[in-house]
Parts: sequence; structure tokens; C-alpha cells
Amino acid sequence: MLRTLLLLILVIVGCESDNDSPSLNVQSDIDTTIARIGDVINLSFSANNTSGRLVKFPDIQKTESMEIRKKMILTKQNNPYQVNFEIVFWDTGSFTIPEYPVEILKADSTKDLIITTDSIDIKIISMLTGANDTNLRPIKDPIALRRPINWYRLILAAALVALLLILFSLWRKRIHKKPLEKINVSKYQSAKDIASERLKELEKLLNINNKIFYTQLSFIMREFLENQFYIRALEMTTPEIKEFESDYKFSNNDFENLIRLLDRADLAKFAKIEFPVLNRKADYEWVQVFISNIAE
Repeated sequence: MLRTLLLLILVIVGCESDNDSPSLNVQSDIDTTIARIGDVINLSFSANNTSGRLVKFPDIQKTESMEIRKKMILTKQNNPYQVNFEIVFWDTGSFTIPEYPVEILKADSTKDLIITTDSIDIKIISMLTGANDTNLRPIKDPIALRRPINWYRLILAAALVALLLILFSLWRKRIHKKPLEKINVSKYQSAKDIASERLKELEKLLNINNKIFYTQLSFIMREFLENQFYIRALEMTTPEIKEFESDYKFSNNDFENLIRLLDRADLAKFAKIEFPVLNRKADYEWVQVFISNIAE
């Protein structure tokens, strides 16, 4: 009798304990059951009273008409308790979101039980449903867009143009920079007059620059020979001038002295040999006398 009474008390206490403790359950929630094509529908599933057990929320399989945009699992103390889905339908009609199985796992991650929610019916209507004007809208004209400016290529092009202008300017200066220009013989100016004017300008270079002095002195002598004897001495080398000795009417040793002078000028121009100032002065004075004697 006493044993039966004790068993009865334990059963009553156990039943009361079960009734007082909250039961494990899974709840589903959807923000709307009627939506238009392309609308984002929020669907969530939450597990309640899990007592710290692990919960696994599987994916929802998409179909031709239904697209799962996003899945986000919410956790509390590193334990998942809710999952949110963003769903979009691309066709009109009535659809059913199938039952959703939520897995409850033990502490060792083995499956304990599966709780399945009810299916959810949803209706998708057209975008034109309820609209006052269902006619097609006119096609809008294309919008003109400004072409983007490629500053990198623009700067490179400007730099290239500036470089070409600088090179062209240097090239023009080099062409125009001639030591002397030929003066054509006319009835107003004789070969002697031209050479005399050249020699006056050359006198300034006696003590300054050896190479430029002999370069211009050689030019003056060749131009004088060309103007005086009508031989293209400006275009001839010193050995070629020497071959035409018979065409010049020189007296004494003037021709030999002329060739020696032209040879010294070639050495100063091409071999960069420096001659003393006294030698330059002597050559300058000899040219003055030579021109005066020939042109008389």
C-alpha cells in the first residue's frame, strides 16, 4: 500500500514538472501572402525553447518561378535560433512554400529530432492588377551622356606636341645658323669689296677663337676665288682647288701660299689644331695683301 502511494506521488510530481516547463517548438512567419511579381517577401523560421541545443536551418530549394534572394541566420550566444529568407516570385498565380524541416542537434552535433513547419500558401498577382491605366507607356528617348575625358592621354598628347614644337624650333635654328652667307657679285660690289667687308668682321676673332677664325678665313678666300675667277671654289676641297692652278693668274709664290693657308684652315676646322695668335695675325695680313694685289 505504501509503495503504491509513493509511485502515485512521483507520477503526479513528474506531470506537474512537465506542464510547467516550456516545450520546444518552431514558428514560421511571413510578412504577406499576397504580393506582386518582383516584390521581396520576407519569410522567417525561429526555434524556441531549445535549451541550448544546436539548431540547423537548411536551404529552401528555388524553382523556376521562385528565387531565394538572401538567407541570414541569427544567433544568440553563438547558437542559431532563427533564419530569415528573402523570396521573389517571377510568375503570377497561387504557389505553396513547402514544409520546412528544422533539425535539432545534440551537444555532440548528432541529430536529435526534426520539427517540420506547415506549408504556406501565397498568391502572386500582376503588376497591372488594380492599376487605372493598363496601356503601354511610350518608349523614352535615350539620354545623352557626356563622353568621359581621358586626362592621361590628353596630357601625353600635349607633351608630344610640345616636344615636336621644340624639336622643330631647334631644327630651324640649326638651319639658319650659318657662319657666312654668300654675297652675289653685282655691278655695285666687286669681289675685292665683298672680301674686304668680310675681313673687317673677321678681325674681331683674331684673339678669340682659333677654329672659327680659320673657318671664316677659308670661306672668305674660297668666295673671293669664286667671285674673281668664276670657279666654284666654295664647293671644292683644298686638293681640288690645287688641281686648277693653271686657271689662276698668280705671280711669285702666291698660289703655294694660298694652298698652305687653306691647309692650315682645314687642320684648324677638322683636326682642331690650335695656331698661335701671331700666326693668325700673319695669315690675316697676308690675305689682305693677297686680295689687294689680285684685284688690282
